Amino acid sequence: MLKFARALGASFALVLLGFLAAQAVPTTLPLPTIPGPFLGDSFNNLYTVSSNYLAGRGHGAINLGSISQTSGQANCTTIAGINDSKLFQATTSASTGYICLPTAYAGVEVIIANATGQTVDIYSNATSYTVGTADKINGTAGTSAYTGLTSGKTAICVSPVNGLWYCGSIS
Repeated sequence: MLKFARALGASFALVLLGFLAAQAVPTTLPLPTIPGPFLGDSFNNLYTVSSNYLAGRGHGAINLGSISQTSGQANCTTIAGINDSKLFQATTSASTGYICLPTAYAGVEVIIANATGQTVDIYSNATSYTVGTADKINGTAGTSAYTGLTSGKTAICVSPVNGLWYCGSIS
């Protein structure tokens, strides 16, 4: 009888421990208070990524206003503020407009809405992650524009690896 009582007590203890473990609330690590190691470039480290995520930053939109109508990668309206936003809107262009993407770092996304009545051509950045070359768009040399951003469409450009953009447009 004593063996049975001990076995029953041990079984009960195991069931109780299992129940308590299932009810445990996972602990959350505190937000780092100082910048830490970089995650690809000087703007992305554990502190900035965590604090921006928790604060909901990085989801704003930037109005590009009137964009350049002078053709070519050297004359385009350059998208800036990529660390603050990834959504941009072109609102004015008298003729075909030209926009340059920021430098293609792995994991960067850019969304460009075309509210103009014109086509907007998108060039890669002339200053690539790879020194001495321009970033590529859809595998094509940086001096060739992505021309799929017609009036009323939105282009989504993502960089899965440094130096390369993949762009496509939706209505």
